[in-house]
Amino acid sequence: EKMHRSILSLLTTSALSLDRTIVLVRHGAVDRSAANVPPGAMYGGDIDVPLSLKGKAEARAAASYVTAQWSEIQSVWTSPLSRALYGAQLVADAVGVERVETREAFREIARGGWLRKTPEEIEEMTPGGMNAFLADIEFRPPDGAESIKDVRDRALTALTQEILPSLDEGKVAVLVSHLYVTRALLSFALPGVPIPKIDVPTASIASLSFPGDGTPPIVTSRGFKPDLHPDDKAALAAAGLLDGDAET
Repeated sequence: EKMHRSILSLLTTSALSLDRTIVLVRHGAVDRSAANVPPGAMYGGDIDVPLSLKGKAEARAAASYVTAQWSEIQSVWTSPLSRALYGAQLVADAVGVERVETREAFREIARGGWLRKTPEEIEEMTPGGMNAFLADIEFRPPDGAESIKDVRDRALTALTQEILPSLDEGKVAVLVSHLYVTRALLSFALPGVPIPKIDVPTASIASLSFPGDGTPPIVTSRGFKPDLHPDDKAALAAAGLLDGDAET
């Protein structure tokens, strides 16, 4: 499609002229009840659902791994939602980046009328809608929701027009965001893999390498979830929270 081709054109010209790395981190597990997302409901989407205690521990583990693994971090980017901003700030503090760059383009997908709905409620509201959403990246759920394509286009435009041009040769940018933003950005280095099929666990880490020789980016790691710090793991186990958090 036209938008896809134009972004790929960006990725194969100026965006690929330098050797750079983008590290993608998904936020940790969340406390759905704190945002009035009912049990069994699938979607928090672009509302501000806070991290749970487990989610904060996951974010700490991810930040520790990222800052130990990549020594040339130049910038840290995130969504304005608190569940992503928490982990981004941890990374920035650890490496001495003065300001975390927040962008609406990296916000989670807007769920519209499906917000806080269970699969059964979604099917009643939009018969066949869930299957259509997963099968067609241009399908938009009702009441102001976004399609997968909408998320992909805004996230990739911000990557090519803001993050990559600001990054020096050999440097690394860290982007802490959400499920569909991470899936969308990985999709351009994973041709043939449907975006909804790209596995992105909470607080998992992926990286895109731009070799600087004019070739498209490659996925150099994907879906890696670091172990929790032993102290965090012990505290969560003692509180009965180690395995109980829902993920969104």
